[in-house]
Amino acid sequence: MSRPGVRVSVICPTYNRSRKITDTIDSVRAQSVADWELLVVSDGCDDDTEDWVRRSAARDGRVRLHRIERSGHPSGPRNAGLALARGEFIAYLDHDDRWRPDHLRVLLGLLEAGAELAATGVAYHDATGGEVAPFPALSAWWHPQLQLMGPMFEPSRVGHRRGLAEAAGGWRTGAGLEDWDLWLRMADAGHAFRTVVEPTVDLLVDGGTRRNRMARPHRLPLVVLDDAKAAHTLLGDLRAGRHDEPFRAACLADMREWYGQMADSGELVRPQDWDGDLHAEIERVVLGEEKLFGELVLVPERGRFAIARNLLCARTEHARRAARLLPGIQPREMRLLRELADGVQAGAGARPCAGAEAGEGVPAGAGTPLR
Repeated sequence: MSRPGVRVSVICPTYNRSRKITDTIDSVRAQSVADWELLVVSDGCDDDTEDWVRRSAARDGRVRLHRIERSGHPSGPRNAGLALARGEFIAYLDHDDRWRPDHLRVLLGLLEAGAELAATGVAYHDATGGEVAPFPALSAWWHPQLQLMGPMFEPSRVGHRRGLAEAAGGWRTGAGLEDWDLWLRMADAGHAFRTVVEPTVDLLVDGGTRRNRMARPHRLPLVVLDDAKAAHTLLGDLRAGRHDEPFRAACLADMREWYGQMADSGELVRPQDWDGDLHAEIERVVLGEEKLFGELVLVPERGRFAIARNLLCARTEHARRAARLLPGIQPREMRLLRELADGVQAGAGARPCAGAEAGEGVPAGAGTPLR
């Protein structure tokens, strides 16, 4: 049961953050919405973090400290927070992120209007506080297929109705991206996100964060070649940008068609505060300056050589689902890659091959896989 006077329970897992945790706590205390509780869950901290949390709790009774035995993963503290939560809604805040004063107002506006899951926009900052990347409006669109293919919505941006996480199996441990895993399970249960573009969260993007250190447990073979020299040549050409122009054109056509199909399904969610043109936004993102093919690697594949992408999803079944979907949403890009593979093998005097069928190996999906 929710407690009267608590609309939203904020769950903040922490480990050895020391005094810096007060910046995160203060960003909650500064919210324009007042009827919240903040559950700071210590994952067995062995520094002075808990002392700093207690100081904040002494100043504001809405701040509560809870300690669990060291789990080494934020899912443990988040599940403990869910068990303690007394609010009608749940929001998450990582210990190195901060909310802007209207975050809860915006998030609760979506949830109280009927959304089961809600996500706001974000500003990405480095450790010095400088903004490192703009937030594209396209990243606030949502559909079950988009949720399957890419890690959307960091925890500090998300809120949901009480009980949904537990019904989906709770937070799971793993190499990383446990948020992607949970949101996908919620989507599989039939729950949909509602979103806004407005940035209400300042989120840390730094080489020392766990996401940047995590292993890439799955690979998606995109094309397989018989000849090692030909495979190295093709991979080098792709990384050097020699085929960027045709790939951007193919990606643009594929994405326009895919978003049209998702819109026809009736499940494509447009950010509620954005009135721009979807096709123009797709073109702006695809034809931008982002470097292509940064995640491609060359790996042995049953005596042959696969050009594959290292991908991030946690579960093998998730990887296989994404691989099955890929040919239908990127047909032009996959066809272009196979044509290039056949051409470079023919030039090397090797037997041309048709390339890999998407779904071979143990792949995972994330965003636009050919990138």
